[in-house]
Amino acid sequence: HTDDNFGIAVLKSCANFWEANTTGMTFALIIGGAALSLLLSWKKLETLLAFKGIKGAALGSVFGMPLNMCANCSAVTGVGLTSQKGSAEATLGIILGGALLNIIGIVTMFGLFHPSVIISRVLFSGLMILVVVPFVSKWIKTEETPTAVDPSLNMISCYFPDNNLAQTVLKTLEDWLIAVGNIAYKLIPLMLLGTLLTAIFRVIFPNEVIHSIVNYNPIVVIMIISFIGTLLSIPVLFEILLGTMMLQLGFSNGAIATMVLTAPSFGLFTLVLTKKKLGGIKVPFVIIGVTFLFGIGAGLLADLITKILV
Repeated sequence: HTDDNFGIAVLKSCANFWEANTTGMTFALIIGGAALSLLLSWKKLETLLAFKGIKGAALGSVFGMPLNMCANCSAVTGVGLTSQKGSAEATLGIILGGALLNIIGIVTMFGLFHPSVIISRVLFSGLMILVVVPFVSKWIKTEETPTAVDPSLNMISCYFPDNNLAQTVLKTLEDWLIAVGNIAYKLIPLMLLGTLLTAIFRVIFPNEVIHSIVNYNPIVVIMIISFIGTLLSIPVLFEILLGTMMLQLGFSNGAIATMVLTAPSFGLFTLVLTKKKLGGIKVPFVIIGVTFLFGIGAGLLADLITKILV
């Protein structure tokens, strides 16, 4: 975009990011809508998602892992699933499990990055879910957490007409469409804004500028990358593309590990989507802060493992 003025460059970058985001968003709506409608129709769901502590966070992450969605998509689905009697631990477990422990992402990274990158991401993701989530969830008072289900989600029920395949199919399709509409209504405006902000960032900091920090002190590089990654709002698996780009620019395994942990994790837009469920902005802000610190920790660990394995 060197020959374009700032506005045109931002629009072009925005178009590129939105094109890259479209596939992920489409699958997020399809899969998220299916998961939301099916799970809300499951009678035992409320009981399972009501667990607190480590068990609640772990169960939430198990529900989140197969969704293969970014933190924001997982947030809409997670809040929808836990809006009635679900615990904060389950909500956060779904969000972080979907964003950080999705199976497709982990397997893909094994073929692209040094083992230290994957070890660091999985380890710190586990610490976030099993240690941080149960700890910060204790700060949320029960009365601060809304119990009313979104009015549109109230239309999804476990009732299916007996012995009538056509009506059962129609009811299933209706529930899915309601869930997709609910996710799209909450998510797409934030994703458009996130795309715009990311595009502005890329125009202000092109590859040449980012490459210039490669030779800084390794710890300073990791801190900068952790700060950038924590603020980014990206589509699912986009952190792998960013990590590959950093690999080509000559960044260390530590810096790459920092990016692939922080970029898909809990961010500012996730805060907006979860603040009501989590009783305000205190807990989301703490999780964002821990994400930044864990990003630094993951980077330092990856660099240490790299030296050990050499």
